[in-house]
Amino acid sequence: MSAFVAVARNGGFAAAARSLGMSSTAVSRHVAQLEQSLGVTLLRRTTRSVTLTESGARYLPQAAAILEEIERLNAQTSANERKLQGSLRLSAPPGTASDLVVPLVLEFAETHADIDIELSLTERRVDLVAEGYDAAIRSGPLSDSRLIARQIATMRYGLFASPAYLRARGTPRLPDDIAQHDCLYWRSHYGDTPARWEFLRDGAEQSVPIRARLRISGMPALREAALCGLGIAMLPEVSLRDELHEGLLVPVLADYELPATPLYLVRPPARFETARLRALSDHLVRGFRERLAHPAQAGPAASPESGQD
Repeated sequence: MSAFVAVARNGGFAAAARSLGMSSTAVSRHVAQLEQSLGVTLLRRTTRSVTLTESGARYLPQAAAILEEIERLNAQTSANERKLQGSLRLSAPPGTASDLVVPLVLEFAETHADIDIELSLTERRVDLVAEGYDAAIRSGPLSDSRLIARQIATMRYGLFASPAYLRARGTPRLPDDIAQHDCLYWRSHYGDTPARWEFLRDGAEQSVPIRARLRISGMPALREAALCGLGIAMLPEVSLRDELHEGLLVPVLADYELPATPLYLVRPPARFETARLRALSDHLVRGFRERLAHPAQAGPAASPESGQD
């Protein structure tokens, strides 16, 4: 239809081809296919000129109007997608989300009043396409290679305990000392595999079995258990600024590294990303960078020997 309208308006195949950015042969083929599908001749061709048949003259105005409507629709759709408006449906695990993602999403919602946001906090890995989600927060290795992923942060973990617990049980000096302690175990991270913590120092790796006194599938609850003095917990450093500054938790085996975990924003395999999802993704990246640029620091009262309960 576009080829036919271009030929009619430009008075020939060569001029139409130049306006469409294709060869004259391609334009002629498209017009012939249209005529064949309609079962009528639209253009009368001679060696000197191309003119409309009676059928072509009737067909041209409506065909041109349809093409103009399509152009308007395309332009409007493209413009709407560039505007920060519409809705976003997001899934995130409650552990990481409760401490880090939720505050950032709330900031985003506050500054983008034309975007409606649905945030579902669940440990279940939702099917983004089947369940109609725009994106999800995922950590660790990605099992579905079809999803388009953007890494928004690298989560670094440490071991932490309350001063009261360390006064009562002593402070571990080596990874092997952990076996004599009560450990608070994030079940969703390890599943039902034997509980172990991995340590790295000076390029040497060490895997240590732990006694999982308490198994919890939720980061806020795990942190609360550590604050209550129930044991040593592996927690993301970025979420403990207040607790460390106030001396409510102190680092354990701080000279050793624990495995870091990449954090991703994943979306379905669509060719284009909406402006609103890109804006949210950028906001999450900036937010995590700001938090990670100012890591948690233990306050002056953080020592387990300080006498603070």
